[in-house]
Amino acid sequence: MWVLKNVQDALKPIRGSIKNPDDRPKWCDHPRRGRVEFKTLPRIIHGVALVETWRPVDLNQIADELPLEYLGVPLTYMSINDFLNVVWQLRTLPEVIEYLNARRKLPIACQRMIGDELPFYELYIMNGGLANSFTACLGHTDARRAADTHDDLLQEALDRSEEHKLYSSEIEHVAHALSTRDPNYADGLPPEAVALFDKDGERKNYLILQEILADMRLTERAMMGRQFHTVAESMRGKTEGFIFAAATAEGRDSVFVFISSRGIDKTTRYVRAKRLAGGALAHYQKKNCLVIIDRDGKHYDLMLTNPEYEPDANDITAGEELFGHLRMQTVDIRRL
Repeated sequence: MWVLKNVQDALKPIRGSIKNPDDRPKWCDHPRRGRVEFKTLPRIIHGVALVETWRPVDLNQIADELPLEYLGVPLTYMSINDFLNVVWQLRTLPEVIEYLNARRKLPIACQRMIGDELPFYELYIMNGGLANSFTACLGHTDARRAADTHDDLLQEALDRSEEHKLYSSEIEHVAHALSTRDPNYADGLPPEAVALFDKDGERKNYLILQEILADMRLTERAMMGRQFHTVAESMRGKTEGFIFAAATAEGRDSVFVFISSRGIDKTTRYVRAKRLAGGALAHYQKKNCLVIIDRDGKHYDLMLTNPEYEPDANDITAGEELFGHLRMQTVDIRRL
């Protein structure tokens, strides 16, 4: 009964956020930040009602109180533990949303069962995270049978997922580091570089950088993380040096430049990174360039180009000089 009552309570604020216009007040009680108010919310594309339970619970007995859609927005019911495991395994917002949407192909009765998500997750990754992963699935027993029958495919998918998570964590660590600022960030930087930072107490530009990293798919983030890891490892144990590599992802109008630097002063590092960014825009013909610097194996520096910037003759020259000789490798990142 506790689960049945609380899942209905969890649904109420979701329905309120979907129904109420933007000019109505909205907030959440954050355990660390306290009350956080939202002036506006992005368009809600999926609602997830969570309640904790350590055993499977059938919600179908109150099906009339638990719609699977509200005002055109799909609704999903899961236990907190299951949802956190899905987030932990899939790692990225695009993947989580795709899983929730694919899950809606399950029989309706299964969509109102919570606390037994593992068989569906295993079936999903066995099928490479495809949108039709659950089209022919008849329920929990059917999903378990598929995993038992094709345990080799499941193990292959799990191993692939662990490798993705390993390298994805390299980029996740960078995104996490953006939550705080080096108190001495301005020391040794030229005035033009200092002016590019947010004012003290503001976090607008940092959030833009985090959004770029958070918006990647798992396979994209893993590919980027592998490239960054390779660059950083090449400088391990060295006291001085500067090395870089570039990466792009099909369908994204961005190029990423990864730098590992040891014993290089801030001004020199900034000048080199700026030239690399301009050269990368010109050479790869992209509109945006994100530079991520491993600084002395202890800190990260990030630089994002202005999307309105147009490469000039110097950038074209730099692009040919810095990137024209690099060996290119194409990696298939379609599968989870």
